[in-house]
Amino acid sequence: MHIRDNVIISIRNTFVVLAVSAGAVFAQPYAYTSNLHGLSIVNLANNMVADRIAISHAGLGGLSVTPDGSYVYVAEQTKNSVAVIQTADRAVIATIPVGISPVQVAVAPDGRTAYVTNQNSNNVSVIDTLTRTVVATVAVGSHPYGVMVTPDGRTVLVTNGSSNSISVIKAALNTVIATWNTLSGPHGIAISPNGAEAYVANQYANAVSFHNMSQGNIQSTITGLLAPNAVAVTPDGAQLYVTEGNASAVSAVNIPSRLITARIVTGTVPTSVAVSFDGTAAYVTSGYGSIFQIESATNTVAHVIRKVGLVPTSIVLSH
Repeated sequence: MHIRDNVIISIRNTFVVLAVSAGAVFAQPYAYTSNLHGLSIVNLANNMVADRIAISHAGLGGLSVTPDGSYVYVAEQTKNSVAVIQTADRAVIATIPVGISPVQVAVAPDGRTAYVTNQNSNNVSVIDTLTRTVVATVAVGSHPYGVMVTPDGRTVLVTNGSSNSISVIKAALNTVIATWNTLSGPHGIAISPNGAEAYVANQYANAVSFHNMSQGNIQSTITGLLAPNAVAVTPDGAQLYVTEGNASAVSAVNIPSRLITARIVTGTVPTSVAVSFDGTAAYVTSGYGSIFQIESATNTVAHVIRKVGLVPTSIVLSH
């Protein structure tokens, strides 16, 4: 299953927001968004595209940034590799071979390790970010997609789209220690800020499942969604945003009550969502080249950033 073949029901739950100039990283929010032709760098202070990095014919997927904001890791699906971008000069400085059809990347909280889901080789590549080499390959379920690391860095969760399961990897051992059952077609995944719950977008079940992190059991289910593909949680753990690939909308879910409180119309084929560090805004990529900025307090669209690149697939925020 390829990203471009399934863009309507795919998720890209990883993007980067950085500020860079003259070799230094500033405390100004930027966003990196992957698209068909490369990466677009969006200045979120003025909602303008600040720069573009051309990476053609790579089938770019998920992105992740190191905690210090120095490097971005982006999956290159058609090249079976991960590109490393140095944010200071906005240039690709390394390409790391991984498995077949890499789709998502997650950098650990300490910045020392990156995890890459390889959709067509059914495994996860573990990258040492200092040496920029693959140090382990972990077999998981069928068609792995989403990947997230717990806030303490000890556990990695991987959604297996065709196995309807979640692989639980112990980071210290690079070994699967448990497999959780979930609903049909799990793709995007998020973890609560306190590490107690995991939220999974199950696109074929048209539902989001809430999993207890201690045992992996489904505690609650939010239904009535149309091909949910990406999820992101606010820093206070109170609200969840879910992109609906077949509804041209994003649903806001109140986590304590487990209720949908708003459905916000966005562009056709929303593909990913990320929440700002202060929790005041959510950013949603649309399949036809826009980013919708949603005000979290009112759950309304505050601004639309256009021409960010054809078929943007992922977004992540950074200081």
